[in-house]
Amino acid sequence: MRRRVWLWVGAGLVVVLAGGLLVWRPWAAPDPCAEALTPAEHGGGVLVADVASQDALTVLDAPRAPFGPARTVLPDTRSAEPLLGGVVVDDTGRGDADVVATDAGTGNGLWAFEQNGTSYGSAKVGGELVLSQHPDDTRATAVRVDLDSGDVRGCTLLGEGEPATASTTVAVADKQVALVRWAEDDKATLTMIDPARGEPLLTSEIDLDSSFEYGEAAGDTIVFGVAGPDATSAWQMVTDERGNQTPESLRLYAFSAKDGEPSWDYGHEDFAQQLVATTATEVVVRSTRHDETRDVFENRIAVLDAATGEENWSAELPESSPVYYEQAVLHGDVVITSDSDPERGTHAYLTGRELASGDQLWRIENKITALHQSAVVGDLALIPGYQQRGIEVVDVRTGESRTTFDGVSVSQVTTDGSIIGLRVLLDGEPALVAYDRA
Repeated sequence: MRRRVWLWVGAGLVVVLAGGLLVWRPWAAPDPCAEALTPAEHGGGVLVADVASQDALTVLDAPRAPFGPARTVLPDTRSAEPLLGGVVVDDTGRGDADVVATDAGTGNGLWAFEQNGTSYGSAKVGGELVLSQHPDDTRATAVRVDLDSGDVRGCTLLGEGEPATASTTVAVADKQVALVRWAEDDKATLTMIDPARGEPLLTSEIDLDSSFEYGEAAGDTIVFGVAGPDATSAWQMVTDERGNQTPESLRLYAFSAKDGEPSWDYGHEDFAQQLVATTATEVVVRSTRHDETRDVFENRIAVLDAATGEENWSAELPESSPVYYEQAVLHGDVVITSDSDPERGTHAYLTGRELASGDQLWRIENKITALHQSAVVGDLALIPGYQQRGIEVVDVRTGESRTTFDGVSVSQVTTDGSIIGLRVLLDGEPALVAYDRA
């Protein structure tokens, strides 16, 4: 009798539990990884011959090394660039997609995703793109996507909390991602992500306000600054027309990728620091201040030890007009700066210096406009020239220079080692033209 009672009780519990599961499932919490990305429609590029006039093709199809044949023309956005093996990624959105990948060799669209909720950006790690976002009503995620196929390879859950109001992502040693998120109260959280793991390596609050949107990794050190490599953000910081800058915001701040702790901060007197570039062991900094009495910019260049923030070397640069901002870039092991001249004005020369020592290698007449929009292939720097003057191909070791694509306005050069991309006006329309590397 007792056994029969227990059988009936057990059966009743099974029915209740089954019914509870049926009732509960529609209201189960969504899976953040499944909610993070939605596949989207994607277009592609087209072959150059299909869109360009014969006059344009005559110029575009007659380059010298390191350029091979022109392959495709891709719809141009400011962030579309080749990342690896001829895959061009545009993460500013096109149509319904937030991230679009295209094969630069064929023009075929490879894959596209809509990042659901708040997008925190992307970073290339190895042969994958890590997309970070915070879908509505779920946890923030970092999703690994194969660059060639668009296959989702893994997902890292980034913790609870409200979506951030600002963010920046930095690839670290081509194996990890540093994600900094700022909440409404401007408190910053640094999260270190190993894309192969389901949970973050570390999450740490750091003392950094949201104006520090530019970050670069130097080995296991992550460096942040208010001004990035572009001339516009640096000019705005130095002139400070809105009175936003503080002595603290003029400096660079570095944190350890291993534990999130502060490593060092750097500033030279009351100069504003521009984060130009990094290597595994060095940080290149351009420093400027506005001498309002004489109405000139005072300038200097320095290379720091990435581990300590101490100067390996520094050099004074010519003073310049406060109307424009001179530029600097690192190509290979040569630091290139544009320099003013009292007689010839701003952007008069290009100067190359050894990264290791600061020794001047060469100085040539400046024929370029956008040093920070250039790229390097081997020992050749490919730098956009003046309007309708193509690009300057400069040997970074010797300073020997020549003009190619004369007659075309080029605004940017990008490369992944296998292809070279030129942003141009093609028959009056902006385009990214992809070339084989010769």
